[in-house]
Amino acid sequence: MTIVHDSTQAQTGTGRTRRSTVYLLQDTGTSSADLRAALNLRYERDHGFMVENVTAGGVPGLLCHGVIGRNRPPDWTAAVEILTERKPLVENRTAACALLLPVAGEVFALTFGMGHLLLEQSRISPGFGFDFVLRAAQPDAIRQVTHSLMDARGRTDRSSAAQGQHIRTYPIEEYGEVVSRLVGAIGATELTISRRSRRTAQIAGTDALKIHLGSHPADLVQDLAEIRAMLSRQSPAPDFEAIARVRPLKPGDPRRETLNEKLDDLLGSAADTGSLAIVVPAACLDQEDGAMSYRVKVGSHRKLFRSLELDDVLGLVDGMQQGSRLAALSDGYIQMHRDEEGGDPISAQMKAHKWLAAEIALGTSRYFHHEGRWFEIGDQYLEGLRREVDALLTAPAGVTLFDWTSAFKEEKDYNEEARKHGYVCLDRKLIRTAQHPRGFEAADLLAADGTLIHVKRAESSAPLSHLFAQGRVSADALRFDAEARSEFVRRVRGQDPRHTISDDFSPIKVVYAISLKSGKRLTTRNLFTFAQMSLLQAARALRTQGIEVAVVDIPTIVSLATS
Repeated sequence: MTIVHDSTQAQTGTGRTRRSTVYLLQDTGTSSADLRAALNLRYERDHGFMVENVTAGGVPGLLCHGVIGRNRPPDWTAAVEILTERKPLVENRTAACALLLPVAGEVFALTFGMGHLLLEQSRISPGFGFDFVLRAAQPDAIRQVTHSLMDARGRTDRSSAAQGQHIRTYPIEEYGEVVSRLVGAIGATELTISRRSRRTAQIAGTDALKIHLGSHPADLVQDLAEIRAMLSRQSPAPDFEAIARVRPLKPGDPRRETLNEKLDDLLGSAADTGSLAIVVPAACLDQEDGAMSYRVKVGSHRKLFRSLELDDVLGLVDGMQQGSRLAALSDGYIQMHRDEEGGDPISAQMKAHKWLAAEIALGTSRYFHHEGRWFEIGDQYLEGLRREVDALLTAPAGVTLFDWTSAFKEEKDYNEEARKHGYVCLDRKLIRTAQHPRGFEAADLLAADGTLIHVKRAESSAPLSHLFAQGRVSADALRFDAEARSEFVRRVRGQDPRHTISDDFSPIKVVYAISLKSGKRLTTRNLFTFAQMSLLQAARALRTQGIEVAVVDIPTIVSLATS
């Protein structure tokens, strides 16, 4: 294993520590040749970077340094020249440096500037920084949490508190989320920052660990050894158990091979199972807002996309032999660029498989592929999830709907039929406002008492996740967007002038009406785990607004289940 250190900030008042970024690399030996193999040598070959043997604090290591983009003007100079007939005489130059140091059988490295680009990404041990923060941070002094939904939407949120607060006060979903980044104050340790300063230092963890480390060679070596020792001898703080219970499988776990095989099959499946999604890796979140294009390399394919969709990535593995698709993604990469031409990178070349989220069932357990790692969802987690969803599925909905028969080939047919049963049909009638210029569907059906009903004929978790999200967006818009509310009322009266809807309509109840194409009844045993997570998240969000939530199982005639 290797640890990498990025020194990016000024020293503290004591002069003994420096803000640093530390990575733990895997599968890396301690010889000069091994250290060299942990670098992205493209920078030496294409940019003239220097790679040389050095010694720091009595430890022999390897130093790589240079400048990226020498003599290359930014892409925007051409646009400025067209607009003004003046071409700015400027150029992009980005300095980068990495120092790799073997210490006590491990390998540590310090990176400076954009030095993280110099590392071979496959060598970085995933989750190292996060694991350390769980052991070293004060649970009541957390300043920032990044958490991602494990569903087909791949949503990632970042919550912050300037002064720090207890981890339990952050809006982390109990089910369906992986916390990928924590920022907080470090507790009592044997690190230099704790011994030499009374300051409360901040640490942040993802794959990398951002922390104050000794700026003198002997202190740095001692700090790196202490970090490794803390990971070995300490368990996460009890207050972090709620976010640590989604367990990552270790690299040597035999289940990983089987899961990888199943994921490879999923990548080549023609059917949309809803078990795959594109997510932005946590390491790229800071650059995401500035991304104007995505350069993707998979196998012999090299493509540039202005935006990145799941179909874009799957299209690059289409036609590959079974067993080779996931490997091609693991060998390939996706890199974000700040220009549309893909000439100005703002992120490292992240392995393409780290952009995939997936759900795989293996035996009686559920596993999730997230940022290149496999997570096992514990039995207690699943039991709690199913218990809450069961309560939703079995509670009286107060709405009566009719069976799904062969007469209804599409959802619109079913919704049109609902008119005869006293419902207002609003299917496919988008409401567009200044806040929602692309439009949203308020509901498929509206009951006489004002209940909003969202109908879905489903066979995968992807459309169900969209259904649950649709209910949340609709309720929010109708409550807080006067323009949306006014247009909704106008649409309802246009469809049914006798409806008693008021001008100040506000949702009081949302019903999700679902028909499974398999013909099975709607239960937690045949409802996708992704969908269960999304359902609970939507239900909790709506209930906090005082909106009642219910689920209706629309029975399907078994003999016509495949129609």
